[in-house]
Amino acid sequence: MKCAKVRLVVDINVLVSSFMGGELSGLSSMLADERIQVFTSNDQLAELLDVVERSKFRKYFTLTESRAFFADYCLISESTTVPTPIKKLCRDPKDDYLLALAKAAKADLLITGDDDLLVLKKHGKTRILKPAAFKKEFL
Repeated sequence: MKCAKVRLVVDINVLVSSFMGGELSGLSSMLADERIQVFTSNDQLAELLDVVERSKFRKYFTLTESRAFFADYCLISESTTVPTPIKKLCRDPKDDYLLALAKAAKADLLITGDDDLLVLKKHGKTRILKPAAFKKEFL
């Protein structure tokens, strides 16, 4: 019997932290696991590229490495259209797009290190977890 894949949205802060060797270092290979389906949006991809190309991160990885990381993430994630306008749901409105993405993707989980999202614990059917909780439960 084939098990359903875990539908996942990953916050930019987790992606960048993993790339820098944080708690979920090697996240790209974990997300490529056949049991996991990762969702993103054009807005999230634009933000990810903007963040990893910032000069302050050159001490952690080169521009070439950051672009390779971005390309890898594009390959392992499935782009989802997020309807606009986005409802104001989070205490930090800049995070509302992640909740909208999770809803549009019918995500089981949203992985984040952002307290503004973590305090919600759940959004619709999407559970909001810290990277450590995700790792413990699913990997």
